[in-house]
Amino acid sequence: MSTQATATTEGLTAEQVREYLLATPDFFNQYPELLDDIQVVEQHGGVVSLTMRQLAILRDKNEKSQKQLEGLLAIARENDALFGRMQQLTTTLIDARCVEDVFATLDDTLRECFGAEFFAIRLVDENSDSVFPISDVLWQKDNPQLEHFKRLLESQKIKCGLPTHAQAKALFNQQADEVKSAALIPLKVAQQDGILAIGSKDSDRFHTTMGTLFLEHLGELVAKRLNSLQEIKE
Repeated sequence: MSTQATATTEGLTAEQVREYLLATPDFFNQYPELLDDIQVVEQHGGVVSLTMRQLAILRDKNEKSQKQLEGLLAIARENDALFGRMQQLTTTLIDARCVEDVFATLDDTLRECFGAEFFAIRLVDENSDSVFPISDVLWQKDNPQLEHFKRLLESQKIKCGLPTHAQAKALFNQQADEVKSAALIPLKVAQQDGILAIGSKDSDRFHTTMGTLFLEHLGELVAKRLNSLQEIKE
């Protein structure tokens, strides 16, 4: 027979008692002695008083709240450090006097400050006669490599996680096999579609559930700096 169907000596069901207690939240204030008399079976065996059970529940809630607070503090510290690194990167990019400086800055800063061992930039050459001071950056619009990034460029949304082997090969060349996770960031430079790719040897560094706000800012910053340098010429 279920608990709800079990009647008390006065003909009350357990459900009626429950409803009464919910409707009378100060009941145990009127009869505090019952807190020690009522016995509750614990999940792991044993019997304790209602007071002890409530204390255990409160301790459990407190531990969970403490862990949540510690998690929030850790995120706040990480965001603060990330903000500082972004400021450093922004300042250094502003000081860049040419595209080569931009690439050198990204290579150094992403490696030292953001734990990313690889990076690459690819731009789609719509005019077929653009020039760029660094080789392998421009892709002609009929380049078969673009097929591996069609959805990325169409959606203009950042993709994080393990890239396909074809994507890694197209972006990171001979280092492709070392890349275990990557962030692929769509760019717009001089009206040309492009990709900023950041790769890591750590499979957990860039994952599908991570926030992309920093990556969005990074993409916008790099695109604007390359635009301002006006190194791409028709």
